[in-house]
Amino acid sequence: IKWGQIKSPDRAVEKLLRSYEQDASRLLDICRQHIVFETLADMLDCVSTIEADGEVVVVRVKNKMRLDYNSAQSAGYRDLALNVRVVSEETRVLGLAGHVCEVQLQLREFARLKNRDGHRRYVRYRNNRAE
Repeated sequence: IKWGQIKSPDRAVEKLLRSYEQDASRLLDICRQHIVFETLADMLDCVSTIEADGEVVVVRVKNKMRLDYNSAQSAGYRDLALNVRVVSEETRVLGLAGHVCEVQLQLREFARLKNRDGHRRYVRYRNNRAE
């Protein structure tokens, strides 16, 4: 598990303006975690475990691992991103049951490409596409 950082306020505003028509309810990846797997089977086991958890509600799935996904849209980057809510007695009491966070699942081969320079290239690519 790579402990993710909270999305920066600048990037959140940029994404709201460029991608979500200023609709803050669509911004679901402010809080995120990144889990890296050796095999696709391990990744699928994780997805099954998440889906089987009675306290986890999967809100959205963005599957960049699909065979028909055009990886040119993400500069070659691929992952499976699950937007989830944890709905338990504790999250209800704390008023957090509606909070959505993102769990990014990725194969190690792709994670190696997501180094500092790789991410910098992706940001330039994304900015050129105004996303």
